[in-house]
Amino acid sequence: MARTQYEKQAKSFDEQISILRRNGVVINDEIKAKEYLSDIGYYRLGFYAFPFEVTYPIVNQKRLHDVRPGTTIEEIVALYYYDFDLRSILNKYLSRIEVSIRTTITYQISLKYSADPYWFVNPSVMKASFIADFDKEVYSHVRNKPTIVRHRKKYIDKYAPAWKTMEFMTFGNLEVLYDNLIFDVDKKLVSNQYGEPAVSAFKSYLSAVRELRNACAHGNVIYELRLTSGIVSGKACPTMSPGTNQNLVGTLQVVDYLLRKISVNRANDLQNELKAATLRLYKKVPSIKSMVENNTGIIVQSENDNIFRMYLRNIVKKVFR
Repeated sequence: MARTQYEKQAKSFDEQISILRRNGVVINDEIKAKEYLSDIGYYRLGFYAFPFEVTYPIVNQKRLHDVRPGTTIEEIVALYYYDFDLRSILNKYLSRIEVSIRTTITYQISLKYSADPYWFVNPSVMKASFIADFDKEVYSHVRNKPTIVRHRKKYIDKYAPAWKTMEFMTFGNLEVLYDNLIFDVDKKLVSNQYGEPAVSAFKSYLSAVRELRNACAHGNVIYELRLTSGIVSGKACPTMSPGTNQNLVGTLQVVDYLLRKISVNRANDLQNELKAATLRLYKKVPSIKSMVENNTGIIVQSENDNIFRMYLRNIVKKVFR
């Protein structure tokens, strides 16, 4: 595709309101609308106007920005705040999963190689490429942590032991470390703690959790999350509808599965919080229910439900009503 000169220019709040109205968005209170735009931003708000567009879910050159008749700016903002709620709720439980996985890897592998507290740079345990990159890619960000500094002042070894070093590794570091264990039997020491015997499936769970965690931490759009790599069918997702292995539907299945292996109570808390947030959205924008279900897999019938379920559905209809 030939590249062209970008010609759009920055617009004032008044101009942005005019464009929204031209696209069919109902704005009755301009002062409030300017507050939304100054708080959220016109460009970001567009991510949440998208499901209300007549041509949704088309994103190619045929996409129109005209919204369905009667769509108000308040409805668009309600979806924005729902997405904000999703990030806030998930962050808390993703942290619980991260701590558990960090602890499990550290405990299981350190216990197996108890004679070597620095097994993470042992060529009999880890792949050579991981060891070669470890100082630059991992330890350079760890060595200045107060705990590590104190350890290195006291002991002559180059590294702090695994249980200290791994405490300060990022979740992405842990994922790479797990992937670079030489033996599948070592990987299964970890995955089996979560009831997943398939190493490839568990690795995909780690990737999904990392991507969702990063998306939440950086304020990305959550309801339309797309993973860079797909979730492999396993205990968390025995069957998946086409496409759901790379969106929020499959990702929430993984989160729910892992959390239940850690704490059933916390998994129930997560579902209750997601249920409450989703019902708040439906009270403001009932017409958006189909889109939310298709994109998230969160199925809520009413606030009187005794059981809140997140599950994969065979959804054929793609059009948002």
